[in-house]
Amino acid sequence: MMKKLLFSFLLFLYSSGVPVFCSDFNCTSLPPLSRQAGTVHELRPQDIKVVMAFGDSITAGFSMKGIHGLDTIYEYRGLSWSIGGDPNATTIPGFLKTYTPDLIGASLKSHILEFCYGDACIPDQHRPSEDVFNAAQTGAMLSNVNKEEYKYLYEQVSKNSKIDMKNDWKLLTILAGFNDLCLGCSGKVPILTPDDFESLEKVRANIPRVFVNVVEIFNLSLVYEKTKDSDYCLTFHRLFAIECFCLFDPDDGAKWRQIVDDHVVQYNERIRKVADDYKQKNYTEFAVIAQPGLRDGTAANVPFDFFSTFDCFHPSVKGHEAFAKVVWNNMLTPAAKKSTTFDHEAPYICPTSDTLLYTY
Repeated sequence: MMKKLLFSFLLFLYSSGVPVFCSDFNCTSLPPLSRQAGTVHELRPQDIKVVMAFGDSITAGFSMKGIHGLDTIYEYRGLSWSIGGDPNATTIPGFLKTYTPDLIGASLKSHILEFCYGDACIPDQHRPSEDVFNAAQTGAMLSNVNKEEYKYLYEQVSKNSKIDMKNDWKLLTILAGFNDLCLGCSGKVPILTPDDFESLEKVRANIPRVFVNVVEIFNLSLVYEKTKDSDYCLTFHRLFAIECFCLFDPDDGAKWRQIVDDHVVQYNERIRKVADDYKQKNYTEFAVIAQPGLRDGTAANVPFDFFSTFDCFHPSVKGHEAFAKVVWNNMLTPAAKKSTTFDHEAPYICPTSDTLLYTY
């Protein structure tokens, strides 16, 4: 049986091609602002001068082009949904460049993966010329966001001579927690406390004028449900369950998947609680916004080609483009009206001169 599965894996590996994608963002530029926003509650897309990101392998862009020769295990940082800056990339910085052509901080191109998983974190892996202000690393846990990623980001932002640290408005997008939650069946997942989001307070205290997106995550069982009928994906997940053993355990998988999904619900509740705590503090130059656009995605509304053809786990280029659209639309929608259903088929929200990055 194992030989048959391995053969299926190898056959797919050598026969797969890589699709090509381009941006479909159809919004137009706006006139220059007559004045810069005075508070974070007045921010418009045109106010953002700097983009930054924390996260794990998703934000790093791991294997989004799927099976691609020696580049299969590369991170395609220039195409990363929240921070990629390659030409014509369908990313949040790509959208913002419509309004701020000289945007600073977007990551570029691709390179071999950077690995940082809890205490197993090789120092000084970042490549500033390509990573720029994309601090994400493959394997990162929340503890790595608080330590290694914050350290890298602060060093890079503070020494960049093109930035007016005191006055430029900055956008920080965080999508993290998957690697912590994938420990759910081991009993090692800690009760999430404000300390798990320590990086937010470090940013607030040391990097002025920041609007923070903290993106809620989807139930991880979605990955299993969407890929379980593919012989190739089944083979890969059995051979390399290390990506998230709780999802793909052939014996107790159903039980573990439910446990992990329960942890996801608790994690998203914690994100909303942390965001609300910051809202109550009434800061004028710092806001943390829980963006729920990915939260209620289901196997029914997530196409199969949104997953990498390499591991059937990480998002493909199409998946990244969908993440970018969904979170962009969340950013431009008041809290009470934000979509939670991963509505990637909705049209882009195109800002007018009066559109805000909503903090309420």
